Amino acid sequence: MQGFRKTMVKACSTGNGGLRETSAHVDKHEEPLMRPIAVLPATAGHATAQALFQVLVHQRLDYDVMSTDEFVRSSPIERASLVVALVRGLDVPTVELVRTLRELLVPVFVVAEELSEADEVTLLHSGVYDIVRATASPRLIGARLRTMFHHVHEREPSRTPYQFANVTVRPDHYEVHVDNERVPVTRTEFRLLVLLAQHPDRAVSKEVLSDLLNESRRVAPHAIESHVSRLRTKIIAAGGPRLIESVRGVGYRLHVPS
Repeated sequence: MQGFRKTMVKACSTGNGGLRETSAHVDKHEEPLMRPIAVLPATAGHATAQALFQVLVHQRLDYDVMSTDEFVRSSPIERASLVVALVRGLDVPTVELVRTLRELLVPVFVVAEELSEADEVTLLHSGVYDIVRATASPRLIGARLRTMFHHVHEREPSRTPYQFANVTVRPDHYEVHVDNERVPVTRTEFRLLVLLAQHPDRAVSKEVLSDLLNESRRVAPHAIESHVSRLRTKIIAAGGPRLIESVRGVGYRLHVPS
């Protein structure tokens, strides 16, 4: 059919309660080509998973169902940029799952069967980007999923490496190298470096950096100073140049060595 692309999605409810594949047609002008969502059934029940699959099909969102181990072993280049974790509630397996996913620098959307307000706050503070209860209407779950899906892809940095003197920034692997030696950086430090690399030799204010970091908990402008200082120290200690310069009264800029 001209003007459409065919997207394979895993729909729900076969006769034996398993999964079957069906197809949906998405207007190519409406949806850019994006990596599918990774759905991790985790500790939630079968009914919750089936309901979520129906929402995804209705929203025409491409997705893959996999275990946590399969997701962890997947290549960073091909890995989904958004995970939907289906959990029963706030328990040890859920906390460990969230910790594992956050270490992989992947935004996490949680669908929970049983969750108190205090539990929601705890998960948000642990790094989850959004939470919705399984009892919410399909319309609400779908709207929040679609909004987050597009928001993540709009904010996702370029996957092409940045090269500044002997410093290489690799968004595809979330790594920073100096002379081919990996420099250990935190998630926030890496995102700061990528944001500055996207605007070389341009001053970016602390307030703008704070907003663009898109953390589940907003990084205060004054905290940006500490992150930049540690990042700058790590790069210099590894043999790299002083890439990040302070711009008095404004913020920071990434200086490209001549």
